[in-house]
Amino acid sequence: MNQPTPSTLPLLDRRRLLQGTAALATLGPSAWAHAQGDAWRIGQTAALTGPLAFPFVEMNKGIAAAFKEVNDRGGIDGRPVEFFSLDDGGAPEKAAENTATLLKKDQVFTMFACGGTTSVMGALKVLAEAKVPLLAPATGSDALRPFNPLVFHTRASYAQELAKIARQLSSTGFTKMAVGYFDNPFGKATLAAFEAAARATNNTQWKPFLVQETPEGIEKAVQEIVQFQPNALMSLAIGASGIPFYKSLRQRIKAPAFSISFLGSRPLLAALGDAAIGITVAQVVPNPTNPAIPVVKAYQDAIKKLGNVDIGYSSFEGYVNARILIEALRRAGRAASREKFIEALHSMRPYDMGGFEVRYGPNDHDGTDFVELTYFNGERFRR
Repeated sequence: MNQPTPSTLPLLDRRRLLQGTAALATLGPSAWAHAQGDAWRIGQTAALTGPLAFPFVEMNKGIAAAFKEVNDRGGIDGRPVEFFSLDDGGAPEKAAENTATLLKKDQVFTMFACGGTTSVMGALKVLAEAKVPLLAPATGSDALRPFNPLVFHTRASYAQELAKIARQLSSTGFTKMAVGYFDNPFGKATLAAFEAAARATNNTQWKPFLVQETPEGIEKAVQEIVQFQPNALMSLAIGASGIPFYKSLRQRIKAPAFSISFLGSRPLLAALGDAAIGITVAQVVPNPTNPAIPVVKAYQDAIKKLGNVDIGYSSFEGYVNARILIEALRRAGRAASREKFIEALHSMRPYDMGGFEVRYGPNDHDGTDFVELTYFNGERFRR
C-alpha cells in the first residue's frame, strides 16, 4: 500500500480523509498532484465511529477505489477529486456542524454519501439554506424520499426492500413473522414501512415486538418472541444493542431470518458470527463477487489496487455511488456550477454503468428501485 508523502500528510491529518478505512493511505500522491484550487472538492459527513459505523466505513473503501481510479487517469477533465470526510457519530447536530465546516472552510462543491438517516437530516438543515446538492445519501430511509430538488438517491428505499421481503414471505408461507425494533426514528420508520408492505400482501399474521435497549429489555423481548412461536424473524433493531439482541434471538429460534441491506456489511456479519448464517438479506446493488457483470469487474479491479480490502456489498455500493458522481461531474464540464451539476444528473435517463443503472429527471430523483434477496451461507451471499 502506498504511504502519504510528507507534503500530503498534514492535509490527511487535518481532515482525516476517509477516516477509519484501510484505504486511507492510497489517496496519496496521485490524488493530490494538482493544486487544491483545480480539484473537485467533495464533502461527506457520516457516522464513521460508533455502533452505526459499519456500512459507512465499508462504503468509503469503495469510494476511495473509484476516486483513485479516476485520479490515476488524470482526474475529470484534468481536475482531480479530493474527498473531505468528517465523522459525526450519527448525531444530527454534529452532522450540521460538519456540513457547515465543509462548505465554508473547505469549500466543497457538493455533499456526497452522507449517512445514516440522522446524519443526512442534520446535513440537510444546512444544505437547504446554502442550496448545495447532496448525491447518494447512504440510507434508504423513507423519511428522505419526498421529492427534494437538492437530493439525488442512488439506492432503493427501505420500503422497497421490505416490500420485496413481504412478497417473499407471502410466496413461501412464512407469514407469521416476529419483527423486533427499537424505539428510535429508524426503528419506527422501518416498522411502518414493513406494516404497509405486509398489508399489501394481506399478511395479518406478523407481529411487532418493541425491544428496550438494555440487557433486561433484550431478554424480555426474546422471551415474548419465543412465546409467539413465529415461523420467520426480522430485526429492525439497529444500534449498539442490535447485535446482542439478534444473536440471542437466533440462539432461541431457528426460523428463517430476514434483514434489510444494512446487514450486508462484512464487519457486522463478523460481529454476529454464527447468528448470521442462513439469513436472507435484501441487497440494493448486484452481487459484488460476479465479474460477469461489467461494473462488478471494474469494481474488483479498482478495489484490488487499494490492497487488503475485502470485496463486499457495502464497498461496492460506495464504488457505484462514486462512479455516478464522477459521471455527473464529467457531464457538467470543467468549470461547472452547482446548477450545471444538477442539470447533468437530470441528463442521466438512464446512466448505465454496465449491469447497474440509475435514472433521473427534473421531477424524479429516486435513481433506482433495484432490490434482490440474497442468502448468507456463512462465507458468502448467494441469490
